[in-house]
Parts: sequence; structure tokens; C-alpha cells
Amino acid sequence: MPVTDRLVEFITARRAPPPDVTRIVDLCLLDWSSVAIAGRNEPVARLVRERAAQEGGEAEAEVCGTTQRLPVRAAALVNGVTSHALDYDDTHFASLGHPSVTVIPAVTALADRTGASMDEAKQAVLTGAEVAIRLGVWLGRDHYRTGFHVTATAGAFGVTAGAARLLQLNAVQTRMALGLTASLAGGVKAQFGTMAKPMHAGLAAAAGVDAALWAEAGIVAAEDGLESTQGFAATHHATRDDRAFDGFGREYLLPEVSHKFHACCHGTHAMLEALRRLRDAHELTRKTVDSIEITVHPQYLDICNIPDPRTGLEAKFSYRQLAAMMLSGVPTDRLESYSDDMLADPDLSTCRAQVRVRTDGSMRETCARVEVWTHGGDHLVADHDLAAPMGNDTRLARLLAKSAALIGEARSRELWSDIVASPETPDRSPGAVLLTL
Repeated sequence: MPVTDRLVEFITARRAPPPDVTRIVDLCLLDWSSVAIAGRNEPVARLVRERAAQEGGEAEAEVCGTTQRLPVRAAALVNGVTSHALDYDDTHFASLGHPSVTVIPAVTALADRTGASMDEAKQAVLTGAEVAIRLGVWLGRDHYRTGFHVTATAGAFGVTAGAARLLQLNAVQTRMALGLTASLAGGVKAQFGTMAKPMHAGLAAAAGVDAALWAEAGIVAAEDGLESTQGFAATHHATRDDRAFDGFGREYLLPEVSHKFHACCHGTHAMLEALRRLRDAHELTRKTVDSIEITVHPQYLDICNIPDPRTGLEAKFSYRQLAAMMLSGVPTDRLESYSDDMLADPDLSTCRAQVRVRTDGSMRETCARVEVWTHGGDHLVADHDLAAPMGNDTRLARLLAKSAALIGEARSRELWSDIVASPETPDRSPGAVLLTL
């Protein structure tokens, strides 16, 4: 079956997912809301929000960081940028994309506009996230390694899917919406480490909203814009791995999503977890360590291996700097740790120079190995795999701790209560629940 046909069938079937999958959506909402609220004062968030507020328009949807409601497209754009501004949101390593920061802002804004319930929004979020993940896997590693940002490309199609589900588009309208998205999706990895990277999430959210609303209005697009000879896949170096759709509609990939517990690029987290384990087990400090060697998959060299970062933002994409921070006891889960002033610390600079990064193509993309040589002659080794199963109770506990650190414990607990008790709060829109400060 052609991929577009598979997507249309999945989006319009409107199946009810198992409860354990819905609980993952709840966790994603908690995490997304927390990082969005915490990111509202980031420069890129403020700039995009101020521009959108100046343009004004119909008061349709809640916007993070302001009481001014904005048109649905603008709200999706602003909230997408804001929630990705800290680069502290979830990642799905099967697709190498960030599903929540594209799909949730768009679905939330549309739910505010249409009066949809939180439960209806959750179903649309799951639909959109699952499509973004599956399509990201289908586009494949060639697509990503060529330089396309999966969050911006597959993510835009995921947003369209979620929007189509919430708007209850029929099969023809949904097909047109996906066709339109083929001309709207885009984003390149050259932007990593700049304000343009979080813009990718917002632009994908806005693109999916546009595509769904245009299709609802009757705009006609190519029925096979995704797969035709000169369509999206052919022009964007897609691998077209049909195994991406094994079990599609019966099984869900979203539960494999990985949430961040360090406020930096997700590609560095396996290294940080391995080094933390060695540090704590052997009471390591920068004064007792002679050298560190980090081994990761080759794809991360052009993502998070800035050898000598110049800004706090670049530090989030630097194995060497992050290893120095972990070894020096600088909390990598705290936003304030990533300041420009930190890079002037001579002790951290000295420690950073002791770190080497190498690659191993046979290593899983979710894994890292850390080797430490001490001044006392010890050689210590630890491995970590981010794909190792984490129970929902453990994940919730870690996400609540992260949320409390970002927005305060009281607000975090209230947020979680509202998310899981959504049928009992019909008087509050999804945007009001998730984006109230």
C-alpha cells in the first residue's frame, strides 16, 4: 500500500489507543508544557512572540508568555518555538526527531479555536506524533545525514496528521492536506546551535495547521506529493524504509520516546549518564582524572561535537564541555548552568582539553561508552543506552522532578493533576490547562 494511503487510513480511522499508550501522551504533555513555560523568556521566544503580537488578529488560541490570544497559526508558531527554545524537550531516536514540540503546539491551538476537549486533543496528539515518528523512520538516515532536520520535515507531516484528526477531515481532505505539506515542510541541520533551530519546530507546527485548514477549505494538491517522482521523498534523500510501517495502526512507537533529563542536546545524554555513574561510583573529580575518552555513533560528530563552544547555547552541543561540567559537579539539568560566563572558567577549560571524542559505526545510536584514566593509574569504563526500558512510574517521577525544577513544584503538581483529570475540567481549554503560568 502506498505510504500516503497508509497515513490517510490511520488518520481517519480514529481508533482508540490502549490506556498505556495514552499515559505516554499524558507524560509528553507534562514535559512539553514544563519546557514551554520555562522557555518563555528565551530571546528567540520573546522575539517571535512580540512579532506575532504586533501582527495581531483574531483571538483564537492561548500563547505561552502572554495573556493575549492570537490566531491559531500564530499561536502554533509561537508555542512551537518557545517549547523548543531550551532544547530540553523529548526525542524519538528511531526517527531522530522531536515529536512533541511540533505536534502539541498545533493541536493545542486548534483545540482552543474549535472548543475541543483535552481528551480529543490527546487523541490528535497521539495521531500526529505517531505519524511524525513513522514517517521519520521511513525517510531514513540518509535524509537526516544529508542535512535535513527530521523535526522540521517529518514533524510537519505529523502536525498535519494531528490537525486533520482534530478537525475530523475526511479521507479526501486529509490526502490534500498531506499533499500540501509536501510543499511546506523543510529545515536544515546547518541551523543547529542557533535561534533558527527552535524556529524549525514552530514553522512545522504552523505549516501543518495551514495545510489542514487549507484542505478543509477545499484547496487541491497533488495526491502523491509525498511519494511521486518529483515529490518530497524523491527530492529529500529519503531511504523509504517500508519497515517503518510494520504494525502501523495496531502498535505504537510513541512509548519509545526518550525524555530529556539534562538541559542539552539529546545526543550527549548517554555519555552524561555513563560519566555520572563513573563519577559517583569512584568519587571522581577533575583533579583526579588524567583523561577521558568518549565513544559515540559517527552521526553525532556534526550535531553535538562543538570542540570549543563560545556561548552557553553552543555548550549544549559540546561533548567536551558537557563532560567537563559533569566531572566538575556543574548540574547539567539546570538551565542556569549554560551561561556564557561559564565558558570563561579556566578549570572547566582545562578539564575540557582532557576529553577526546571518537566514533564507532557499529555502536547503537542511543549508546555511548566513556573511558576514564585517573592519575592513580585506574582505567574505568561505563556504557549507557538511552533505549533501555524505563517504567512509566520511574519516568513520571523523573519528569515531575524536572518539571518542578523548571516551573515550581506547586505548578508542576497542579499541571499533572489537570492533565490526567481532563474529563473533569471541561470549562478549561487545553491551552489554558497547559500554558497558564
